[in-house]
Amino acid sequence: MGLSIPDDFNDDETLARIHSRLEHLAHIYASGKPLFPRGLLADLDAQIDQGNEEVHINDLDDVRHTYSLKVPAWCSDFATTYRIGYSSIQNLTCIHPSFPEISLRDTSPISICYTSSADYPKAPLPEAQRAFEIAKRKWDESETCATLKAHLLELERKMAKPVRKIVAFGLGTMTGLDDEYHSARSHAQHSAVRTMAEVLGSLAKRRPQQTSPGGGIKCYAQDPAYTDVDDEILRSLDITLLDDPKGFLEIDDETLVFSVSPNVPVKQVVADVCWPAAMIWNTVMPEEKENVRWEKQVRGGEEFWVVPFTTDPDSARVRRMVKEYMSVPLRDSNEYFGDLTIYVR
Repeated sequence: MGLSIPDDFNDDETLARIHSRLEHLAHIYASGKPLFPRGLLADLDAQIDQGNEEVHINDLDDVRHTYSLKVPAWCSDFATTYRIGYSSIQNLTCIHPSFPEISLRDTSPISICYTSSADYPKAPLPEAQRAFEIAKRKWDESETCATLKAHLLELERKMAKPVRKIVAFGLGTMTGLDDEYHSARSHAQHSAVRTMAEVLGSLAKRRPQQTSPGGGIKCYAQDPAYTDVDDEILRSLDITLLDDPKGFLEIDDETLVFSVSPNVPVKQVVADVCWPAAMIWNTVMPEEKENVRWEKQVRGGEEFWVVPFTTDPDSARVRRMVKEYMSVPLRDSNEYFGDLTIYVR
């Protein structure tokens, strides 16, 4: 729980309220109450599917809050759509040094927030498809791909349950071809989903009792950055696009969750929603290596604070979960993923 208040902050009443709130959150978290209950996500999903203009979401104290699914007037000058907001335990408890009083606002783990759609050049389908096919051939011939296959072949034999589906989060759009770095990573990550499905599917065929009804490994992907062009490419790969929060609701104990540096706390959501058969995601670090202090930096003569955690941070619950899994680091010599680890039960 991070409380870092500047020395010149002298509002004792506000400071007392902040301390009280942090103690309350710490008590709730220690009790084991989920930040991201599966039932709450299912209820929110149903409300969205009903086409309601408003949705109702309970906070950690079971107080019901109402949110508009239409962009409110107060933010219409910069926002064009809504998103489901997921606040990690760090977001809820790590207080901004310059604006500590913000922490006293409504900060439910699950909420509705407003944002603008990504504004960048999007390649048309024929161009995006050609770029993906070229990138997929490179992926298939890469050392990282060979390493992933070898690990899956070895670890699958030790798994308590077979993988019947793959759910991927935050793999990014495949249409932003002007950004070569992120485009290459997105193409490789989507290609990796097919590689996982092919390897695990071929293993399942050798074990008829483990084969999914209808055969094959079902694949799903969730990312708000996806476009209609992405949907077409995903269909060609036999990957089903899911709107938030359907990806989280698709997870069961026979799922492989694949996630690469997402902009939401996927690890913490998964730890609350359902422990899957396997995860391939950013390596979970021990608590002693976790940064909990804001860092002040200067750029262009201006001071600013750097947040001490990522958008997909680890937590005590995540660390407790992965202790129940075998793990092996995924050596990524081609720099498609960064620091990932494969976890299997």
